[in-house]
Amino acid sequence: MDGMSEEVATVVAIEGDYAWVACERRSACSGCQQQSSCGTGTIANAFSVQTQHLRVRLTTTVRIGQQVRLGIPQQSLLRGAALVYVLPLLCLLLGGLLGQLWLAPLLAGGEGITILTSLLGGAGGFLLVRYYANRLEQERYGPQMLGVLVPVRSLS
Repeated sequence: MDGMSEEVATVVAIEGDYAWVACERRSACSGCQQQSSCGTGTIANAFSVQTQHLRVRLTTTVRIGQQVRLGIPQQSLLRGAALVYVLPLLCLLLGGLLGQLWLAPLLAGGEGITILTSLLGGAGGFLLVRYYANRLEQERYGPQMLGVLVPVRSLS
């Protein structure tokens, strides 16, 4: 699984060694063949397509308005998803376990202590995610410029 998830984006600004690019955020329904007969696809079509702006390191010379190919390693996507979803859940469970097995008997309290420590553990997990997300390298988990799309010229 060393592939890349790829997307086409348009360069909207250039700042030194970086370019700001705009990508259209689409739902998964846009690639589904059952889109016309599915209620979820109908709802997805009702909302406008949103544009997302990303900052990527330049690997070649580009001009504003040019289309580029971006990629994110699939392994980075999996690690990022594990960080965002699994870490807060583990902290929530550990907080509840700590409250149930240690703090509740120590304070002679009931399930209120367990609920409170679970919530504190979950909140701590989200804070850890924010801390690690800010510390991770842009090149490792962010999009990378793979190349420039050359416009097709007509033969006339």
